[in-house]
Amino acid sequence: MHSFSSQTTLVLAPEEVGTPTPSIHATAEEHSYDYIIVGGGTAGCCLASRLSEDPDITLLLLERGGVANGWADRVPLISSNPYREGAPTSRWWSQPLPWKTTDGRSRSQEVICGEALGGSSAINCTFYTRGPAGDYNHWEELGNSGWGYKDVEPYFAKSETTHSHPSSQFRGKQGPWHNRAHNYNLYQSTDHIIRAAQNAGLQPMDDLNSPDAPAAGYVRHDVSQDKSMRRHTPFHAFLPPSVTAERAKCLKICTNVLVTRVEFAQGGEDNVRATGVHFEAVDYRKAGKQFFAKARREVVICAGAIGSPQILQLSGLGPDDLLKAKGIPVVRDMPGVGNYLQDHIAVPLTFEAPMHDSIHSLEVSPWKVIKELAKYTFTGQGVFSYPFQAITMYLPSQLLAPDASKVSTAKPETLDTSVLANCPDLEIMPAPSNCTDHDIPGKGIFTLMVGLIRPKSHGSVRIATSNPRARPEVDLNFLTDPGDDDLARLRQGLRLTVNLAEDMRKQGYPLKGLIVPGALDDQSLDAFIKDNMRTCYHYTSTCRMGQEDESERPGVVDARLRVHGVQGLRVCDASVFPEIVGAHTMAPTVMVAEKCADLMKEDRRLGKADPSM
Repeated sequence: MHSFSSQTTLVLAPEEVGTPTPSIHATAEEHSYDYIIVGGGTAGCCLASRLSEDPDITLLLLERGGVANGWADRVPLISSNPYREGAPTSRWWSQPLPWKTTDGRSRSQEVICGEALGGSSAINCTFYTRGPAGDYNHWEELGNSGWGYKDVEPYFAKSETTHSHPSSQFRGKQGPWHNRAHNYNLYQSTDHIIRAAQNAGLQPMDDLNSPDAPAAGYVRHDVSQDKSMRRHTPFHAFLPPSVTAERAKCLKICTNVLVTRVEFAQGGEDNVRATGVHFEAVDYRKAGKQFFAKARREVVICAGAIGSPQILQLSGLGPDDLLKAKGIPVVRDMPGVGNYLQDHIAVPLTFEAPMHDSIHSLEVSPWKVIKELAKYTFTGQGVFSYPFQAITMYLPSQLLAPDASKVSTAKPETLDTSVLANCPDLEIMPAPSNCTDHDIPGKGIFTLMVGLIRPKSHGSVRIATSNPRARPEVDLNFLTDPGDDDLARLRQGLRLTVNLAEDMRKQGYPLKGLIVPGALDDQSLDAFIKDNMRTCYHYTSTCRMGQEDESERPGVVDARLRVHGVQGLRVCDASVFPEIVGAHTMAPTVMVAEKCADLMKEDRRLGKADPSM
């Protein structure tokens, strides 16, 4: 029987970790720490754990959300639904996309972020994907020394224990974060989509996370689940109750708290140092009490690609014109803060399928729910632990035939993913469920979702007001790249997907088109894309690593993740990605945190009085 631990993580209230303001200069030493981490999400949990391995340091971790560790929060299928009651999420609408649908409407996308210890890893589909080596080699080619694949692979391995690839020389076996693949088919549709993929020229990949994985093929994703088949987030892996209890003297965790800004000591724009953070309770009834905590060495912002640029902008680091327009005193003009937002773009094709072969059978059969819950409780198996996608297909669009019926894999040199130009830019995601923004009650649903995982469009994150409680304005700006290359590649992905669905029908699997393209010419497909595309919630690159003086894409942090021109301040999360990776972003974000911890430990070990130098 698979039990759920009753142990809890000790969390503190704002008044237990901070000094009431405005009397910060008189009593700030009472609540002073070597390091303050803002954001206890995917990166923040890992970073806090690694830094607090040193018993001689003190660390404060501040998280806007609470502790999501109840029964439903650990069941993979239930916790992957961000719309369920009690889900630890924040949700709001993006800015309207800069084009119209076929019926003249403006479209916005819902922005969804996890708000709990573990961040968005508490609500995602748990896929553990590193991304091809070429992504990281490209990061290094952009001028970020130490971020090539050979440099980051040890950090991927350090964090994980793989249960499905124990003999791989590239995979970790002793890390705290567990993952596994489910090597069986729960749904009949999986057998048919595998045969269709093979007929299109795609071959199976043993391990997507190997640097030797080819550019084109289909694979069973690893998912972050522990030995009891429970969701295993970086919070569960890096900050379990045993760790937080053992380190209670040096590691303080404060949840349900809103960081309003970073405090700076200034001697001119070129002499700025982060000295601490201001914060208050999330509960609006307690919002009248503000607190301050002092950082003796460094403040690290780990609030994600949406939250991190917001906090920097509220603190006076950002585009000069934006800050002045919102009444924020400018500490340093940094045009890159909040710019270059990237996200994967998805377009679902939706079919009616047999109800019994769909997740939606749980909605119409209470008996099946009881049976599956019993199976999960006693064995860890069944629909409640099975991945949202049984298999996934990856391919570079340039390997598709003109009619997108076949993928050409005859030349081995075109499949070498250590080279960015060869890396896949399309991900085809089959799922036995509704992945659209439309409610389709009473039907079994099968979706083939086309993902553009190397988009050229990019958007922005901007504070809406000077009020830190106001959600920022998120402009996804999809499908706006010069030359319409994003649209062209999505068109080819749709054509391939229509062919895959037709192959499944020919095999005898009953699919009925519900939301599918009416024709395959460019104009019809462009209209379908704009009417049906959606976000993948893989936000990155809003505080990107790079040179500050880049004219088109100014960097915010250097290769050691230090904010340009500011001492004692780093950013550590997906916002620092120089370019979005062709993978689900959870594992790369943990890798960034692992590397950041070593960089910070190195500074401390070398005895640098000023870690920014």
